[in-house]
Amino acid sequence: MKKHLLAAAAALTCTFAAISVSSAQTAVFSYNDGVGTANAGTYTPGSSFTFSISLAFTAGGTIANLEGLSYWFEQQNPNAPFNFSITLRDVTGSQFTDLQTPGLTYPQAMTPQNLKDLGALLPTTPGLGNGSYFIANITVSIDPSTAPGTYVIENVTTGGKTSVITDDQGHTFAIPQATYTITVVPEPTSLALFAAGLVVLGIFVYRRRVSSH
Repeated sequence: MKKHLLAAAAALTCTFAAISVSSAQTAVFSYNDGVGTANAGTYTPGSSFTFSISLAFTAGGTIANLEGLSYWFEQQNPNAPFNFSITLRDVTGSQFTDLQTPGLTYPQAMTPQNLKDLGALLPTTPGLGNGSYFIANITVSIDPSTAPGTYVIENVTTGGKTSVITDDQGHTFAIPQATYTITVVPEPTSLALFAAGLVVLGIFVYRRRVSSH
């Protein structure tokens, strides 16, 4: 029952936004891939990466504690091509193990949003107090055809897939936007071939000039 209530509440975005302005409760995602800048990384087309999700929670307003959450991810550009897919959600080590979507199938393509709820609930009540809590590790694959450039993925904050927390009384609160920035660069072999091509071109131009004198 709690799962159904939480999923339905995710659609009430305007209500959550009003609550967030007038009360002191907070629920903020942070991401960490374990390398360099925590919420950003540089990758090649066809590769994959993993980042952890933590949730910093403070009770307040109508939210008494932290019982669980629902969340989805999307690529910031809502238009094709859709370059990113979630290939694993791993809650090993998290207290939130009562999955909103058991038996989740992969890949969960961001087109621009992934299809199924990635969140989970505590297996027992009561909910947790103020603190920072590990939620899950998320693995994302990059389509091999992805063009070099900078991309952003983020938790969904609008519409029927709005990311929310819930307490053990059924009250909900929206999780604000948190982004992960992806810089896609060419394969090293591609760079090497490009450099070799420049060398060959330079030699050809040099010989042309020499032969013309």
